[in-house]
Amino acid sequence: MAAGAVFGVEVGAESVRVAVLGDGLAVLDHVQLRYPRGTLDPYAALDVVFAAIDRCVQLCATRQLSVRGMALAGSGDTLVGLDELDRPMTPVFTGPDPQTNALASRIGSTLRHATGAAPHGGSPLVRLAWFAEHGPDLLTRVARWCELKDFVLSRLTARVLADTSCASAGGLLAVAEPEWSAKALELAGIGAAQLPPLVDPTSQVPLVTEAAQLLALPALLPLVVGAAGLPLAALGMGVTAPGTAALWLGSRLVLVVLSRQPVADEVLFTQRLADGMWVVGVDLTDGHTPPAVRIDGLGRLLVAAGEALTAAGARIDRVRVDPAVLKVPMAAEIVAAALGVPVEIAPDEPPAAVGAALLAARALGLTAGIEEAARTRHPVRTVAPDPLLSAADMERMSGSSR
Repeated sequence: MAAGAVFGVEVGAESVRVAVLGDGLAVLDHVQLRYPRGTLDPYAALDVVFAAIDRCVQLCATRQLSVRGMALAGSGDTLVGLDELDRPMTPVFTGPDPQTNALASRIGSTLRHATGAAPHGGSPLVRLAWFAEHGPDLLTRVARWCELKDFVLSRLTARVLADTSCASAGGLLAVAEPEWSAKALELAGIGAAQLPPLVDPTSQVPLVTEAAQLLALPALLPLVVGAAGLPLAALGMGVTAPGTAALWLGSRLVLVVLSRQPVADEVLFTQRLADGMWVVGVDLTDGHTPPAVRIDGLGRLLVAAGEALTAAGARIDRVRVDPAVLKVPMAAEIVAAALGVPVEIAPDEPPAAVGAALLAARALGLTAGIEEAARTRHPVRTVAPDPLLSAADMERMSGSSR
């Protein structure tokens, strides 16, 4: 990669993270800024996004690095209502609440085979379905619904576009084809005309003059539309090809693998990435909140998750784990023993923002493909399965219940 930098901008549900990648796609720096507390206004979120990007632009100016482009990452669980002129009509809806959680439980697995998504209380699908039941007037008044990332994109490029990856993560995309799911839209109570046009995550749109001036960036700078946070986080952790898994031990306990085809069944979920790749995985928390994610029961859960993925034809040769695993004694050893593969601990970097920057590099032709881009991420430590760790030992350390 020639001298210059690419940005990955993660427009999350609670904060913005920007990663700056330089020569060799090495991470030069990263920034995180949180949104104001309370009900989130879309323009307040936009200000935070611009402030985070501006900090990284200043960093590049100090290092005399040009910015070659950027890509966005979405959370897959935000929702904004726009009017006919694409101005916000609603606050940013983020995360679940008791009402949407209850509705998600009612929906259950009815759309799994149609969308590949597991409905949860924070998803756009469930939020729209709740409005269809309890606020149909709002559905009628809103001209277009989009994710927060899509709104940010509209202020950078003057176009409201939805990428097929975030649409997949939000539960509104058909599992096999890059188009809105008719069954999901029926449940959500809206038509395709009330959603943005769908584009590939690697699509590029130019930065408009006004945004370029505000951010001190070149006019017409290529902006890659981007993808959903979870598949980009797998990319940013170095998941390079089928056979490599990614595991998160943070607020959610999720195990995913890359796949060259989607899988839709009663246990696994599927989200699109790009270049004909999907992530297929298991949410081991079953929608529970962070207090339910504890070390006790971890080995048993991972054995079940590994068996589910193997049954679907998704092999696991090694697993990348976020650095949070180091905070829990013996967690890495339990993961290695439960899955029977080496555990590679990823660097302490914002994985979705790094993944977005890698996607930008691929879209801009700075690397041959997303697999080559992911190979630039190297683990900081590897934990091999311990042959002396017996099943009884693992059960004792994991506990008998969650």
